[in-house]
Amino acid sequence: MSEIQKNLSKNGEYSAAFTKGHLALPPAKKYLVLTCMDARIDPGAAYGIDLGDAHVVRNAGASAKDALRSIVISQQLLGTNEIILVKHTGCGMLTFNDEVATGLVEKNLGAEAKEALGAFGGDFKTFP
Repeated sequence: MSEIQKNLSKNGEYSAAFTKGHLALPPAKKYLVLTCMDARIDPGAAYGIDLGDAHVVRNAGASAKDALRSIVISQQLLGTNEIILVKHTGCGMLTFNDEVATGLVEKNLGAEAKEALGAFGGDFKTFP
């Protein structure tokens, strides 16, 4: 069984046992957590966040620029009024620069993919 198939199986088990569907759509504690997508970080465990408490947004390097759409929706449509920004030591975003990242995209995916990076500014920097 592939890893994706295992994930789908686990999701089926989770869905069947899920009892939190009654929770309100807006987060109960009215805040959003923006953190890195680093697989070693568990925001719920690290900050005591339970289901329904907060919006958790994750991206490479915890970039507010990349998360702006989600932040606007969270605050303007779903009522959050605070943001916890979590950056961390040992972040993979500190291991390369724009030139390395765009070079890898071009090498592995082609010139068209590199050009498409312009849709988001082609910016891989950790701090805009």
